[in-house]
Amino acid sequence: MNNLKHKVLITGASQGIGAALACEFAKQKATLVLVARTQSKLESVADKCKTLGAESVQLVAADLSEPASWDKVAQAGAQAGINILVNNAGYGLWGEFAEQSLEALQKNMRLNMDALLVLTHKLIPTLKKSQKSYVMNVSSTTAYQALPTFATYAASKSFVLMWSRALHHELKKSGISVTALVPGATDTGFIERANMQHMEEAAKKLSMTPEAVAQIGISGMFKGKMEVVPGLMNKVSAVAVPLLPKKMVEKIAANIYIKKQ
Repeated sequence: MNNLKHKVLITGASQGIGAALACEFAKQKATLVLVARTQSKLESVADKCKTLGAESVQLVAADLSEPASWDKVAQAGAQAGINILVNNAGYGLWGEFAEQSLEALQKNMRLNMDALLVLTHKLIPTLKKSQKSYVMNVSSTTAYQALPTFATYAASKSFVLMWSRALHHELKKSGISVTALVPGATDTGFIERANMQHMEEAAKKLSMTPEAVAQIGISGMFKGKMEVVPGLMNKVSAVAVPLLPKKMVEKIAANIYIKKQ
């Protein structure tokens, strides 16, 4: 484990992987800046983090799909002097692209891509002040292929993965280690929010707990890994999918993701 005094900003920290990450850092006596839309949910996570040993917990209620919130969150991170930035906030929209609201799709892309790009850019000067600092960007195993009916989400997570890998090389000379955490199915309520209840039973067979994903992600981040894929089956998929013919992979994905009438 890294011996630095951890000062961590986590987006999407009110539930799921984000909340699990907050709790893991709390066990390491970290100073936390937790960001999410809902104040009451943040307060619940903060109480747990304090019980687990967090040095202090600051809450920032902000909807990161709205550009007006980005400066507020970046300023909170800068004022706290963070040396770890965790860009976790994100969600998926399932359905035929042409039938979805354009406004909803654009909002989804702002959260999944624009927000983490802006926050990272704004907080790099703060991260550079520490002898060693870290950025963890949460992607998804959907990043490895095009997914019919989940097109925008998968594409946005592919951006997160490839962008993170590039920044890993760019920023390491500055003492900033960038890691992409690439979880597969995780028991977070993601399926319900994405309106993918038709896949719930299949997902349960492969789901990991948020706590397991968080532990693996943090361990890999402190080891300076560029890409961390939790779970054996997810690792196999991450290696195998890019080697298979794209047309075949996409046909299989369509059979899985497109809801049967």
